[in-house]
Amino acid sequence: MLERLRRIRSDGEKSATLLSDIPVGAMLGSVPRSVGFGVRSYVRSLRAERRNYPDMPTVFPTPGLVSAAFLDELVVAFMSTGRLSPAPADAIRIRDEVAEAVGKFRAEAFLDDPTLFHPEPPPLTDPVVRGKLYGTIGYEQLAFDSGYTPWPGIPGATRWQAAGANQRVWAYVLRHPGKPRPWLVNLHGFGMGRPSDLAAFRSARLHRDFGINVMHVVLPMHGPRKASRTQDAPFVSFDYLGNVHGLAQAVWDVRRAIGWARHQGATAVGVHGLSLGAYVAALLAGVEDLDCVVVGVPSVDMAWVMSHHVPDDVEREVRAAGLLGAEAEAVHRVVSPLAVTPRVPVERRFVYAGLADRMATPQQAYRLWKHWEEPSVCWYRGSHIGAMWNRQSRRFVDDALTSSGIGRRNAW
Repeated sequence: MLERLRRIRSDGEKSATLLSDIPVGAMLGSVPRSVGFGVRSYVRSLRAERRNYPDMPTVFPTPGLVSAAFLDELVVAFMSTGRLSPAPADAIRIRDEVAEAVGKFRAEAFLDDPTLFHPEPPPLTDPVVRGKLYGTIGYEQLAFDSGYTPWPGIPGATRWQAAGANQRVWAYVLRHPGKPRPWLVNLHGFGMGRPSDLAAFRSARLHRDFGINVMHVVLPMHGPRKASRTQDAPFVSFDYLGNVHGLAQAVWDVRRAIGWARHQGATAVGVHGLSLGAYVAALLAGVEDLDCVVVGVPSVDMAWVMSHHVPDDVEREVRAAGLLGAEAEAVHRVVSPLAVTPRVPVERRFVYAGLADRMATPQQAYRLWKHWEEPSVCWYRGSHIGAMWNRQSRRFVDDALTSSGIGRRNAW
């Protein structure tokens, strides 16, 4: 009980800090955007035959749903503060780096075949493993050197590699002793990457009831890998080469962790990604042989994310600097899930998305769903930040693991 109270107090303090960091104008702007979402949803529900996405269901905007959308808008406002507001000098630097990088990518044929940008990493055989405890959850903490090195000649590589803490990879593991079992790799969302993810993903329940081993790999610049404030290596921002290096390293690191799981005797490997982790999982499905891939509330177009969430007061400047056009799409193509063909069979691809999602928006999931040849999909009534607590999405993930053979309730 004391541990629970400490967590509640900590979460409250974090929420207060988050709200205090949001400019008043951005916070107030969340209100009309949420109301606008409600109005548009209501109109779409009345004009089903004229929808832009006829395969995606409409949702009637109840007060609870609009409130959930408002919370999404608040988080977007917080994330946009600073991260999506580059200084004029930085905007010019980014523009020049993007032009140089696109030329390099084109010369190396990475734009024609983005899988060439993601070489197979060396095997991981000797991570440091220590027993840890999070609340009542006992887990193993893995640590190993990433070994990721950007391609020669790509701008921003030196800046990215200078973030020393990021070169050490961490993973949180729940393993059963005895005979080999299936493994599920969970990939967290933006701002996560701590042992608390074990609880957020319900990993202890899956580990116990489904009889599987579960591993959480910390993505670059998250959790204990987060760079200090004195290090300039942003990830998921207008510093586009940081996005490219971050996503490329994420795929590299997760592939090494999966290789280690297979070395431990994994009988099958599935990947479940949420939000940013869903982006990585969808990209990973195009370069790695997996037995199952589940993506939740995904964004799959990084250039769209920047354009959609750029603050109104800086949009003109970043557009004038050429950061919202074709070059932005081109530089992100080498790390785009929409530019690679999934190697996972269509019957083992799964997508779920919230119809009130104001961060990724369900249209992003729709694009991936179409690109993936319309696999099993769950359109739940809810927002982005509510994905992990929504009963419908939780049940969908359980069914996905069962139908793909990753786990079966009480099978062990």
